[in-house]
This record gives sequence, structure tokens and C-alpha cells, in this order.
Amino acid sequence: MKKVLIVFLIAMLLLDVVSALSASEAKSAWQDAKKITITAQAEHNDAKIAWAADKTPENDKVVVETGKTLLNVTLDEAKAWLLWKNLEAEENNDVPRILKDTIKLDVDKNIKDIEGLREDINDVRNQFDLGVVFLRMIGKYVELLTDVARDSGKMWAQVADIYGDRISEYEQKLRTVTESIPNNANMLAKLDSVDSEVGKARSNIKEAELAYDKVRLPGTPLLKFAEGNSHLSAAKADLLAAQVYLGQAYDLMARGG
Repeated sequence: MKKVLIVFLIAMLLLDVVSALSASEAKSAWQDAKKITITAQAEHNDAKIAWAADKTPENDKVVVETGKTLLNVTLDEAKAWLLWKNLEAEENNDVPRILKDTIKLDVDKNIKDIEGLREDINDVRNQFDLGVVFLRMIGKYVELLTDVARDSGKMWAQVADIYGDRISEYEQKLRTVTESIPNNANMLAKLDSVDSEVGKARSNIKEAELAYDKVRLPGTPLLKFAEGNSHLSAAKADLLAAQVYLGQAYDLMARGG
């Protein structure tokens, strides 16, 4: 237990300064927080097993204390994730200011909610209190991540759309040059493939945005977030294919057909 408490204190210090870090450093802080949660969960499980075998007041106290630690580090993990997502948006030049501001507002609101949950944890005195707070946190934890998950999904959908615009712009420039080149059938076929893949990507991006917009409570936010991620992953594959075809068209042009 002492080990978990030491790690917990270190994590708190790290999270207090995470807003001054870069997005990549904030992501590392979140990953570290996840490891701390796993350690705390293991220690709490061990405490529950020990209490089940020997229901002494001392073992009961260890269950309560390790449980409170687990709940707190779970909130640390959520806070680290929220701060990472805020910095991820802030550092991305393709994200409009209005979306960055929306993400920041949602992050700030949810961090305040986290601090409110910490007060509930501090008031826990026994295993019954621990169970009540745990049940309350299950719903609240999803709520904490819902807004920023929705915003983050929309952000990456928008970035993918901008990337699609850039590919289309370059495709049109190559097409203009290609049309004046003799024996250009293969080149134009490659550029048609670029256009087709970008079109598929835009369709997937639209579906992703529709799914992300449904990442709300009440409802099934986690399922909708996964659905949006699936469409966005497909869009990225489409854009990658478009980029490959674009490179092939350029190579053909450079070789004169």
C-alpha cells in the first residue's frame, strides 16, 4: 500500500504541471497514469482477498484505503487523458480555433467534475461508502470522457478532411499537366483512382462525424465513439491509397508515360 501511495503522490505532482508540457509529453503522462491505475487495482484486489480470508478491522481498513487510492488514481488517469486531448488539439494547426476553444471548455468543465468526485472519495469511511462512491463514479467516469471524446473525434475527422483537400488539390494540378501529355491514359487512370479513393474517404469521414456527434449521454457514447473511430480508420486507409496512386501518377509523368 505504501508503494501505491508514493506512486500516487508522484503522479499528482506530474499531473499538476502537465498543462505546461507538450502533447507528446502529456500523452506519456497519461500512459504512466494508466500503469499506476493497474498497480492500484492489483493492490486493492489483494486487500479484498485478504479481508475475505480474515475479516479483521485491520484488513477492512486496508480494503477501504486501497479502494480510495484506486478511485483517486482512476481520476488521475482521466485528468491526464483530458489534458492530453486539450494539448493535442491546441498544437494542431489544422484544427480551427473554435473547436480548440470548445475542447478546452469541455476539458475545464470535466476537470472541475473530477475534483468534485475527489471530495466524495475523501468522505468514504467504510466498504459500504466505497461501494456507493464506486457505483456513482461508473456513470460519472463515462460522462467525464464523453464530451472530449466527441470533440477529439470530430477534430481528427476534420484533419482527415483537410488532408483530403490537399490530395485533391495536387491531383487537379497533375491532371492539368497530364492532359497536355501524349499517351496519358495510364496517368489519367491513376488520377481517377486518386479521385475515387478521396471520394471514399470523404464518405467515411462524413459517417465518422455523424457517429461522433452521437457520443452523448444518455445513449451509447462508447459504442458510437468506436463506430466513429472505425469509419475514421477506413478514411485514413482510403487517403493512404489515394496518396499511393498520386505517387504512381507522378512517376508515370516523370517517365513520360
